[in-house]
Amino acid sequence: MKIKKLIVSLLLFSMVFGLGNVQVHAATQSSDAFNTESVAKKWSEINKKLVVRSDAKDKAVTRNSALTASVSLSGNTSGGGSSSQSTGTYPTRKGVILVTADKFKGILPLGHAAIIYSASYVVEALSDGVVLGKNNWNTTRETCYGVTVSSTTATQDAQAADYCYNQLNKPYNYNYFNMGTREKFYCSHLVWAAFKDLFGIDLNTSFADIVIGNTVISQAIHPLELVDTSLTYTIYVK
Repeated sequence: MKIKKLIVSLLLFSMVFGLGNVQVHAATQSSDAFNTESVAKKWSEINKKLVVRSDAKDKAVTRNSALTASVSLSGNTSGGGSSSQSTGTYPTRKGVILVTADKFKGILPLGHAAIIYSASYVVEALSDGVVLGKNNWNTTRETCYGVTVSSTTATQDAQAADYCYNQLNKPYNYNYFNMGTREKFYCSHLVWAAFKDLFGIDLNTSFADIVIGNTVISQAIHPLELVDTSLTYTIYVK
């Protein structure tokens, strides 16, 4: 038992400090959340299949646009298009999820996620904890994805934003594999928890999880999973 705990601890350490992929077994799904090459490859895969649709829950958008566009951004391994290109209408609706592929400090492939609270503000988890930030990612981020959950209504999305707002001032969760806590949050963890707790919708995929054999040892949710999950669709990309 002590040996097993030691192995798991080493796996977690390797992931948190970006020491590369964990290859435990040929049939093992390793956690790639902190590996630069793996994250860039995953973003490339996402961008190749990305379809941008109009926001079916935003009356102002659907009244003026019937946009459905396939977008190929695979040439940019940072995760998105250039700063001058965008597809779709930048979202201001409460409860839309924002994701950026921009690297933290230009180095770590962590990306970032937030949820729109109003046309002017988002709720996000930063190093200072859960805070309100400006809803200006279309101008301040090199890459930006606006996504919405397929099975929710606009009212439910707004409730998810309220859930996140109610977590304001809680500290940052530096243990990315502790998704069970509600006392502290990291960015994608906060968004995931809102839809999971309120509606039982699990936006997590296996990308950042650590699996040994067929057993899930630890789960984490990378921001890109909010775009990649089949439970959301993309309404804006830059």
